[in-house]
Amino acid sequence: MRLVEAGCEVEVSPDLLPVTLARDGVVLIQQGSVAEVRALLDRWTVPVDHPHQVADGLTVIAPRLRTDDGGNEAGFTDLPLSPHTDRSLHAQPPSVLATLMLTPARAGGSATLVDGARVLTLLRLRAEDAAIAGLRLRTTTGQLDPPVVEFVSGRARIRYRDDRIAGPYSTDGRLDLVAEFRRLISETTRFLHLGAGHGLGVVRECPV
Repeated sequence: MRLVEAGCEVEVSPDLLPVTLARDGVVLIQQGSVAEVRALLDRWTVPVDHPHQVADGLTVIAPRLRTDDGGNEAGFTDLPLSPHTDRSLHAQPPSVLATLMLTPARAGGSATLVDGARVLTLLRLRAEDAAIAGLRLRTTTGQLDPPVVEFVSGRARIRYRDDRIAGPYSTDGRLDLVAEFRRLISETTRFLHLGAGHGLGVVRECPV
């Protein structure tokens, strides 16, 4: 297995993976296996439970029959997904997410990446942190109201989804800020095609 900096062919030592992720937000995986990725992550992370996991912290994503649960299992169908952070409505969402492609799709199947640090930098040109902290995710059930951007100890954690389950709104009534956040998400979205044994590790936090 090789770890490579995004956008170049500079190899990353496994011992420097946490530092590189904190700096760049993403590291690419090449020629990897599930066992190798798990062994690497087990050295410095704690698995987070997922309702569809097959083992601690391990979820296998494969197309299933389409469900009608309101969209929360769309990731297990052949439907396209809009940009989102995994477990965005969880009280303590994972800080690190690793994805590994085992069998590429015959069509589609690209990974969707959003530069959250860039989104936040541009958003702070339009609004103060207090207004940004007022961005929340409103669920259709009204049971949760988690922050879209959470400022903690010099870092910002971003959680996002915009679908039939939940979407962003402003507690201050800043419709312009919600629209700007959506626009920046769209403008910074990039697509990465993954082959067999390829993957990526990403973090959902950035320094502020």
